[in-house]
Amino acid sequence: MGGTSKRRRRNDDYPKLRSSQQRKKHLYLALDDWNGGYSIHRLDDADDILDGDSGGGGGEEELPEPAAIRIASRCDMSFAAVGSNIFIGTNRGRNCAPPPPTLVYDTKTAAISAGPLVPECIHDLGAAMAVGENLYAPTTVPFIMSTSLQVLSMEEPWDPNPTKEWSWNTVPSPSELPFNGIDIIAYAVHRDGRTIFISAGGCTYALDTSNGVCKELGEWLLPFRGQAFFDSGLDAWVGLHREHDGRVCCCPATSLSVTTTQQPAECRMLMEKLLRRSDEDPKHWSGLRGKATSLTYMGDSRFALFENILRSGDLDDGCVIHVTLFALKYNHNNGELKTKARRATRSYAVSKHNRMFSHAAFWM
Repeated sequence: MGGTSKRRRRNDDYPKLRSSQQRKKHLYLALDDWNGGYSIHRLDDADDILDGDSGGGGGEEELPEPAAIRIASRCDMSFAAVGSNIFIGTNRGRNCAPPPPTLVYDTKTAAISAGPLVPECIHDLGAAMAVGENLYAPTTVPFIMSTSLQVLSMEEPWDPNPTKEWSWNTVPSPSELPFNGIDIIAYAVHRDGRTIFISAGGCTYALDTSNGVCKELGEWLLPFRGQAFFDSGLDAWVGLHREHDGRVCCCPATSLSVTTTQQPAECRMLMEKLLRRSDEDPKHWSGLRGKATSLTYMGDSRFALFENILRSGDLDDGCVIHVTLFALKYNHNNGELKTKARRATRSYAVSKHNRMFSHAAFWM
């Protein structure tokens, strides 16, 4: 009886993940876990993970089988997502000539379709930024003459019986972008749903995706590394700190009316330790695309922290993927950022075959 009451209290404290009005969402994890290419795994129901052992004491598990899909390819690949779709693109210039088309995996229907090739001016899909129902990517190939913003969106061809298809286009802009995609340090979508705040080089910019206008905000940087996520409950962006790798932090979403300033946004650091990595763990190769630690937003102040930890310097020994689910709130007494419910961790033993790829994770 006592265990049932404890379970009920814990579940009442943690925001509900299920809704009868909405399609149930899942965490999807892309890995290089077989010698023929890549896999996308749909992880256990998030509620089941929360109801299971928390604190990471349950030992290592196998990923759910079969995988949602497997992609047979010797090409280096990258992943991006928008809506219910995961895009799987080939990185140009590495073992693929000519490159195959982009694959589009619809998690809602489990259907796979062919999409357009990633433009030559974009290195890979890993740097694409989801805004609304579109993917945006600044040109990233070095030594190009000018920089522009590319968008992957649904277009209706001029046809008597039009059907929507994905296509890449250049966003019209009054001027070229003041930064290259490879220079982006951090980014976050504003609450207006169309403006991306981007830190690149030594400055931060507000990029309006509706008209391509890019406004310099000043010589300061967002405190994050990679993508940060706006959460309305916290009224802040949440991400991983760029100087304290793997530490969760948040800062107020900058106003669109902000004037040029030298002052960075105020940052609150989560003091609780979530990372499982230790200083003794083997390091990933310096040429790794992306990072071995990433954060995925699940809505309503809920997040999933992913860590890819090598067992040794030999890829044949594989790695361990730690997935930690948690929710955030402010301390009523001092305003500090803290976890609001009992967190849960699952650890998965996986194979590894590509030094340049860690993982990609999505909630959809």
